[in-house]
Amino acid sequence: MSVIEQLTEYCDCLKTDSPRFERDVDELINLISVYTCWAQNPCDTFLMSERKQVVSVPPCLDDCDVFIFEPFYTPFDVDSFTFTLIEQNGTTETDTPITDFTYSAVDENFRLALGLPECECKPKCGCESTYKLLVTYNAGYEEIPECLLPIFCDALQYIIEKNACDCTCEVCDEADYTSTTSINYTTLEGNLKAYFLSVLTYQYRRALSLIALCENHNLLWGLVV
Repeated sequence: MSVIEQLTEYCDCLKTDSPRFERDVDELINLISVYTCWAQNPCDTFLMSERKQVVSVPPCLDDCDVFIFEPFYTPFDVDSFTFTLIEQNGTTETDTPITDFTYSAVDENFRLALGLPECECKPKCGCESTYKLLVTYNAGYEEIPECLLPIFCDALQYIIEKNACDCTCEVCDEADYTSTTSINYTTLEGNLKAYFLSVLTYQYRRALSLIALCENHNLLWGLVV
C-alpha cells in the first residue's frame, strides 16, 4: 500500500479530491523527514530508497583485516548492501569490491574482510595509502508505521489548511475548518501554526523519535528531535 493510500484510508475528513493533495502529501513526507533527521541530503525522505555512506578505514585494524560497519540508516534491506574499498595513494584511487562479509542480526552490523595488503596489523605499520569504504544500500520505510498514522493525519491536515490559500487571497478556498480563524497565511502566524507546532514538538516528539535518526551516534549532521 502506498503512503497516499494509507493516509486516504486511515485519516478522516481529508480533501483527497483536491488537485493539490499529492503535493500536500509530498510536503508532509519532506517535513517529517527533516524533523526526524532522515533528510541528510537534498530531497532525502524516510521512505525506502538507495543510501550511500563513505567511512574512513584505519590503515591497521585491531582484528587484522576485519572491519566493523554499522549502517547509519535503519531499517534497511540486508540483501541490498554493496561494499567498495577505495585506496587513495597520491592522485591514484583504486576501487576494490568487497564480497567477503557477514551480517550480525544481533549487533546489527557487518564484519568485512578487507584484505589490506600494506598493513601488518602492528600499532605503527606506517602504510602510505589511505582507505575509505563506500557502502550503498536500500533503507527506509515502505509504509508509514501504523502507530504513527494519527500523527501523520494531524500534520497532513495542517498542511492542507496551510495550502488552501495562495499568496494573495484573504479568504481560503473552501474554508470550512474552524481552526483557520484568525490566521495570517502570509506569515503563517495564528491559531493553526501554534496548534501544529505544539502538537508536533511536544505531544508527538517521543512518538516520532521511534523513526528518527537524530540520536544515532553516526549522525551526519546536527540534532533535531
